[in-house]
Amino acid sequence: MDTKEKVKQLIEKNDIEFLDIGYMDYAALSRIRTVRVDQLDSLFDQGLNFFAGMMSFNAFDEYIPNPMYGIGDGDFFAIPDPSTFAILPHRQNTARMFCDLVDENGEPWHGCPRQALKRVLKEAEAEFGGNMSLAFEQEAYLLNEVGGKLVSADNTHCFSIEGIQMQEKFLHEFVKAMEEAGVKIEKISSEYGPGQFEINLKYAHAVRAADEQVLFMQLFKQIALENGLIGTLMPKPFQDLSGSGLHVHISMFNNDGKNVFEDLADPLGLTEQARYFVGGLLKHARSLVAIGAPSINSYKRLYPGSFAPAQVCYGARNRSTLIRVTEKRRGSRFEFRGADGTCNPYLLAAALVAAGLDGVKEKLDPGEPLSSDAGILTEEEMKRQGIEWIPSSLDEAITELAGNKKLGEMLGRHIWEEFIKVKRTEVEKAARHVTDWERAELSRRF
Repeated sequence: MDTKEKVKQLIEKNDIEFLDIGYMDYAALSRIRTVRVDQLDSLFDQGLNFFAGMMSFNAFDEYIPNPMYGIGDGDFFAIPDPSTFAILPHRQNTARMFCDLVDENGEPWHGCPRQALKRVLKEAEAEFGGNMSLAFEQEAYLLNEVGGKLVSADNTHCFSIEGIQMQEKFLHEFVKAMEEAGVKIEKISSEYGPGQFEINLKYAHAVRAADEQVLFMQLFKQIALENGLIGTLMPKPFQDLSGSGLHVHISMFNNDGKNVFEDLADPLGLTEQARYFVGGLLKHARSLVAIGAPSINSYKRLYPGSFAPAQVCYGARNRSTLIRVTEKRRGSRFEFRGADGTCNPYLLAAALVAAGLDGVKEKLDPGEPLSSDAGILTEEEMKRQGIEWIPSSLDEAITELAGNKKLGEMLGRHIWEEFIKVKRTEVEKAARHVTDWERAELSRRF
């Protein structure tokens, strides 16, 4: 049965009246229009128009100076992918579809993050002879507003049954909403911070996995609001509490179900290609962090001893490293630990695949894995082992990305350039902001 026809049948069967159609921009914000279902044929044929200049807005809804997409650049068009159709149980008679963006001629629009992922993925899968899968593991906080201040929703401890029990209503509603939208959740943990959870999505083909992470970002906040809570994927909402990261597991299987990255005779359980893939991730690591941790707040989480990576290194079973090779019994794969919930999942996935592909093409040896805690390495030990620091600020990370023309070419020049410009405006805005802490500390000293 044609997928478009199946969508029409589901709409009729479930009395769907409205469709959410849109995309995620470079600032990782979902831009959506809601339309009546009687426009369905037009959506599939022509798409839904959006002003191209919307891609030149930053996270503060500010139109950036010298944008690539100006007022005279017209529209791009969001073409819904019928395979992503899902009914939204928390909405009234509403469904959604994720979209690819095309230009006025119906060709893939050069600024579309989802199209960039598809393009890079096609090349990588042809090179490896398999299908690339990703699994996103998101940490996030539930908050309450008390006396005008945001505080954690409870005071429970790490991996506690109390944390799960106290937020059971929210968690059950969230899981059901995700599953009714076709997303499988593997497990939920009460995390290190009070009111913090880690929710692991089941692995899926890379594009679908990115789609599902976008839905996570939307539903976590929405279901929290319906429960009188504030849900946030902010990397570091509290100075003295654990930060929230986003871990991305990368694996590949061929059509026969064989793990393309697995060689059990190897000490790490990795094939030569898989090792080269890790080499590519390490080569581009400082730029990958710019894409995976693209907010000012991101870098308040990434420091030694914080259960978050601070150095460019990899290790087997080592959670202090930026890239972790998992235990053999869990299947040969690797995990990128330098991202958080402020990233655009399509851009991050495209960048990870592109970096790994570059490593394979260039046969980049990742060297020996780090077996010790990276957080306690001295500067001398890091120098001896050729280990760099990851960027310590968004400004430094974006400067690194701006110098990485190879990765920029693989992502697409338009995406690379405009993403950098968008993020630089956010750096500049934050640099001018005067905080309560600055006022309290400096006004009495000077």
